Amino acid sequence: MKRKMAAFMLAGILALSVCGCGSRAAQSEEEFSFAYLKNKKFYFSSGAGGWATILIIRPDGSFSGEYYDDNMGDAGENYPNGTRYQAEFNGIFSQPVKADDNAYSMQIKQIQYEQEPETEEIKDGVRYCYSKAHGLDDAGNILLYLPDTPLSELPEGLKSWICSGALWDENAEKLPFYALYNETTQCGFSSSDITEDAKQMLAAVEEQAALLENSIARDPLTQTEYNEKTEELYELWDDALNWLWKALKETKDSASMETLTAQEREWISSKEQKIQEAGAGYEGGTMYFMIINQKAAEITKDRVYELLSLLSV
Repeated sequence: MKRKMAAFMLAGILALSVCGCGSRAAQSEEEFSFAYLKNKKFYFSSGAGGWATILIIRPDGSFSGEYYDDNMGDAGENYPNGTRYQAEFNGIFSQPVKADDNAYSMQIKQIQYEQEPETEEIKDGVRYCYSKAHGLDDAGNILLYLPDTPLSELPEGLKSWICSGALWDENAEKLPFYALYNETTQCGFSSSDITEDAKQMLAAVEEQAALLENSIARDPLTQTEYNEKTEELYELWDDALNWLWKALKETKDSASMETLTAQEREWISSKEQKIQEAGAGYEGGTMYFMIINQKAAEITKDRVYELLSLLSV
């Protein structure tokens, strides 16, 4: 089955044009709280999609994330689909201590990995090489820089990572987002707003969906082509839903996710029933798959916007 969300997700992941970073004045007047980082996602990457470490920090200072680096050319007899370097991790930061007017200092109190680093396994024709989180390994002191920090006051090692790329304003004089800096390894993380990333992803989905819907409504197609295009439309919205669900899991606490999971199960059951009802009069006919795909796309699209509204709460 065709999946076309990868380019849209990558655009959201690499987006650095972040707004709504929080009140700098409020942060200056009182002790810094991790709550200021709500719905922020930190990225340490090559900037070209080759590899990345992605990090979420929660209001209690706990964090989770993943590192990945794909090399499809590194293949072998037992892993014809290439090699993926990967780390999935969680941990907790110490309480930030004010370093100066622009930065707070903190350390990693604890970090745990889902898979033991320096081990590997082969699954589905891919060799998975598990490692530590690139950018967080060998971390001693980590500096958290606030939005509006003058670029002239940032360490050169940090600027070398974050002040580049097609989306960076070459005329910028101040930091437009939060940034993390691993002083030991001179690795820098930039941040983006997850809600804004979601909106950008959905804008791309809406554009692609409109093209498909116009083709379905206007182009002279065979029934097989109608079936394929409606299936593609459904998968487009289903991928968007999965993107948002993952974002909710990353940002919501366990109690909230327990409630949302119960609601999602009810929604799935209702969706399946409505799809079955829509296709009941077409079973065995050539239009059956087109009808159920269109109904599935319609229901899933509505759910996507419901999840988007929950993301910003």
